[in-house]
Amino acid sequence: MKSLVTLKSSKDFLEAKKGLFYRSRSFLLQAFEVKNSNEIKVGYTVSKQNGNAVVRNKIKRRLRVLANTILGNYGIKNWNYVIIGKKNAMVEDFEKLEDEMLIALKKIHR
Repeated sequence: MKSLVTLKSSKDFLEAKKGLFYRSRSFLLQAFEVKNSNEIKVGYTVSKQNGNAVVRNKIKRRLRVLANTILGNYGIKNWNYVIIGKKNAMVEDFEKLEDEMLIALKKIHR
């Protein structure tokens, strides 16, 4: 399993908007390739539309575990990913979230 680094700068999040994306029921996955990096970077975003801070943090925790399991195994080095959570990510079964993430990665990297 590859180790993941967290995206922190807003420049990286804005750059992800210009890259590839896949919309699923529970999240939006954005991805872009970085030339001079040799690691997988992941950023997480959940907007206030999804609920109060407790709800948003729970969604982010689920997405973080999802990214560690799926992107850690199937992510490609030199790529940055941004996962934008939706309300459905909190109530969806975790196995379905894993399936959605695998489908999203396959669509982006085809």
